[in-house]
Amino acid sequence: MASTLTFQQAMRTALDRLGIERLVLSIHQASFPAGSDDIGHGTPYSERGRALVDWLAELGFTGISLGPAGITSRGNPSPYDSTALSRNPLHIALGPLCERGMLDPRALDAAVKNRPSGDRVAYEYAWRTQRRLLDQAAMACRENQSVQARLAELRRSDPWLEREARFEAVAAAIGHDDWQQWPASPPESDEAAERFVFAQWLVRDQHAAFRRHANGLGLRVYADLAIGVSYRDRFLARDLFLADYAMGAPPSRTNPAGQPWGYPVLDPAQLAPDGDGWRYVSTRLEAVLGDHDGMRIDHPHGWVCPWVYRTDDPSPLHAVQHGARLFESPDLPDHQALAAFARVRPEQIERGEPRYADRWVRALESAQVEAYSRVFDLIVGRLLAAGRRQGDLLVEVLSTCPCPLAEVLARHHLGRYRVTQKAVVRDLSDVYRSDTARPEDWIMVGTHDTPPLRAVLPTWRSRGETADRAAYLASRLAGDSSEFADLERRFSQDDRQLATAMFADLFRGPARNVLIFWTDLFGLSEPYNRPGVSDATNWSLRLDQDFERAYRQATARGDAPDLARAVAWALHARRLDRDSEGQSLIAALCRTPSEPG
Repeated sequence: MASTLTFQQAMRTALDRLGIERLVLSIHQASFPAGSDDIGHGTPYSERGRALVDWLAELGFTGISLGPAGITSRGNPSPYDSTALSRNPLHIALGPLCERGMLDPRALDAAVKNRPSGDRVAYEYAWRTQRRLLDQAAMACRENQSVQARLAELRRSDPWLEREARFEAVAAAIGHDDWQQWPASPPESDEAAERFVFAQWLVRDQHAAFRRHANGLGLRVYADLAIGVSYRDRFLARDLFLADYAMGAPPSRTNPAGQPWGYPVLDPAQLAPDGDGWRYVSTRLEAVLGDHDGMRIDHPHGWVCPWVYRTDDPSPLHAVQHGARLFESPDLPDHQALAAFARVRPEQIERGEPRYADRWVRALESAQVEAYSRVFDLIVGRLLAAGRRQGDLLVEVLSTCPCPLAEVLARHHLGRYRVTQKAVVRDLSDVYRSDTARPEDWIMVGTHDTPPLRAVLPTWRSRGETADRAAYLASRLAGDSSEFADLERRFSQDDRQLATAMFADLFRGPARNVLIFWTDLFGLSEPYNRPGVSDATNWSLRLDQDFERAYRQATARGDAPDLARAVAWALHARRLDRDSEGQSLIAALCRTPSEPG
């Protein structure tokens, strides 16, 4: 059997044996590798983007999870502050426009030649240059009747598009998008509105082709439903938000100081099924599920039990640390305005706990659970109606899971995140330990907000945590008790084997969904994002243009984990290598470590 199995077949057969239903790579659009048409910002829709998807399929992955796809502002590259409905023109691959006669290849060649040197996202340059080139493409297509018919159809099908087109028209006429500085009756540029619709058509068209390609390889494409609200959407949807309060993250194990995000909060009064807020959420879901196979739900607390704080406090950090949960504050003297939105009674509150604690609310009645679950009922209902599977929701529950959120997840049989690098392995009940996971959970070594594993390993050694990790992983991966001591010794002494063991632990179960952030797969040591910190390097890491070679070299050096060996280890730990099929799988996986072919 080993001689007849391709690497992809061996990986997918092994995953099936292990009960792993999904193996998904997480990578944001800006981080995709550069191709010959690159002006400093990645895109899945380029030739190299497709090559990455081809490679992932050969490596045995079953899906790819992208970042939020909305428009980012000129001064803020964070995808989590992007628009909810319109798509980012930075994601448009320019090479195909030249092939279709929409863009002069000489203009693209000049833009590529003049891009800043380096292997990071050149955000400012790409933001300006991409728009200029897309404007040229739009002008070239003004007399193209086929293109104009497509644009007219797009405008008819999406009523929200006209509102955003008018926003672009005003921003272009005035010269900036700071709507708080706009005059009462601002001028508009019709050409800018047309160019905006043209770009929206292009990015959708390219995404549809990308998804067809990925699906043809057996990969699902996942979206990211961000909880944040862009600066533009704060203007366009301004009548939907609650006055005097903003949303943030409370103090927690993940963020001990809390984070004052400053995001507006949807007015609960408008989240009834006939309310404007309800229609807004429905429109967002339709936009996402129409061209993705599932989605990550960013900070699901925001849809169930958002942490809010007063906007009249001069110190946002002080405000968020003394905030409250929107629906769980029936009688707080410093948040009397929230009493009107309470879904719990005063006697259901555990007064000895901090307001942000998971046990702040003791228990809920069935009618209360239904009220808390209103938006999630909508999300799951739309997902199933679109023909997707419930397991294709990636629900980003991290260190905190308040009672209302836990009840909503249970209502829909949804899992949570298990980020194993954060586990306190001595604590048998720790939420990040892999053996505390449930089958429906998503398990991962790290996320886009954590340091890569390669950077974490030295800190464990310096803090004296390596021994505990080694013992825990040995207990998880030993096929029988006789192997424990040898594995513990190897993991304690060799960070390279420890790293591969961390990945093998993901496949050991009981969680059936494995998510890998790309910096962990490729053995990088630099973080992609440092949450809560304003840093010019955030959101700027990119995958090497020759990522195939980079991966081979990183695994050979021991900087990146050996994915094939990790899966083989998991098979051995589960004693699934003791029959002829299992032995053949091991042989096929270890024939050429982590290399398709």
